[in-house]
Amino acid sequence: MTGDVDDALRLSVEIWHPNCWTTHVTERIDVGILSYGVYTTASGRVTSLCTFYGDDQRTIDEAIDLVRSSPHVRSVAEMSLNYDTGAAAPPGNATRELLVEQAGGTQITESFTSRGFVFEPVHGKNGLEHWTLVTNHDRERVQAIFDTVREEKNAEITVKTITEASSMAEESRLPLHTLSRRQREVFELARDRGYYDWPKGCSASDLAEELAVAPSTLHEHLHKVEAKLLGSAIDG
Repeated sequence: MTGDVDDALRLSVEIWHPNCWTTHVTERIDVGILSYGVYTTASGRVTSLCTFYGDDQRTIDEAIDLVRSSPHVRSVAEMSLNYDTGAAAPPGNATRELLVEQAGGTQITESFTSRGFVFEPVHGKNGLEHWTLVTNHDRERVQAIFDTVREEKNAEITVKTITEASSMAEESRLPLHTLSRRQREVFELARDRGYYDWPKGCSASDLAEELAVAPSTLHEHLHKVEAKLLGSAIDG
């Protein structure tokens, strides 16, 4: 198959695999975890930059303690050590950034990147990881690779949506760079779950539950996102 950009696919995928600390933590504690910036160290260990979020900092503390107890995790370094020095964050807005280093071979990222996939930030919630993968492979090849990864990693992989590159042309003109990291996460989840489809694929309450925030907080995020995106579109 050629590398023509028009042949690209964008896939929304849910993943569970047994050695994943993210799924173990989010199964037990009501937090969300956004992972990005994954890289392999010289020693072969894998390090991820992660944002933890939940209703309050105490819940996040419990989640971090559980991460540190994972047999697959080698170290956890907090990026924001002054989170409790100012005013308390409102419910649903408590966040913490960390660098998490784990043993090489326990994560599933390389199973995709080594086979021609690019991934966007991974969202962990309710015992599952929600991935967005982009590739030039055709659907038949994608299915074959997923079958291989399932067998190699004893993983459960569920494809939620597959989008052709041609249908993404309008979306690519949206000024997503104007969004904060949190706003983009909320927008991409809403889009992937069909919140903007007709009829809607999910409700605001569904999104709020998945993000572990109050519905009012979810609406606040979406209103800010829509104001930025639609305002820029109108101005342009």
